[in-house]
Amino acid sequence: MESGKIDYGAKEYADTKSFPFRTDVEKYTIFHLLGNPKGMRILDAGCGEGIYSRELIDRGASFVLGVDGAKDFIELANKKNENYNNKIKYRHSLIQNFKGSEDMDAVIGSYVLSYPKNLEETIEYCEAIASHLKKGGKFVGFNNNPFEVFDGKADYSKYGFEKRMNGAINGSEVIYLLGGMDNPIINFYLNPEIYEEAFEKAGFSDFKWEKISLNPATTKPLEYWNKFFDNKTPFIAMTTKKK
Repeated sequence: MESGKIDYGAKEYADTKSFPFRTDVEKYTIFHLLGNPKGMRILDAGCGEGIYSRELIDRGASFVLGVDGAKDFIELANKKNENYNNKIKYRHSLIQNFKGSEDMDAVIGSYVLSYPKNLEETIEYCEAIASHLKKGGKFVGFNNNPFEVFDGKADYSKYGFEKRMNGAINGSEVIYLLGGMDNPIINFYLNPEIYEEAFEKAGFSDFKWEKISLNPATTKPLEYWNKFFDNKTPFIAMTTKKK
């Protein structure tokens, strides 16, 4: 996880990665948009306990660098790194402070851009991401959906969480309460134009908002997912390339 209010522990958050919306939507969407990672060097920004870092290596990536702002996440990631020591390295740092050497083929960011609170902070995040990428390198993000706007709460308890927000107020809290977690996940709302401007200013092109996708091999009946995909989904994806 990244900067912002992080009051939850690595273990309780890692346990939510087994929720169906994590495996059948979040994970599937990220890897579908990334494509075949075989032979690629990839930065996993906001890597948490390294679940996607390990998956990238399992799918053929040559090297993954994972970075996260929460020390206990990195400690847990290293504990799970026994069979990946030569192919995955983890670093404890806020992503906006973690500058690279333009040697990565791609960057993935799961919720990492749900934490900046204004345009200036978002540019810092995007510039840091750009510093790791080769020219033409790809960024794939999975994020709070800025097109889903309401005042109050949305009940996604069927999928293991509740979402609360206060309308389209830039910098206002977007709160997720997940089953099994004692403390909430607190993100921040920014309108879509702020993200688009930040990536442009940071040297990216071909920015696209991408619809999240459902794994066709989901073990849940399709009607189970009706509310999740009805109208505006709670999450969205994004892709862009470094100029």
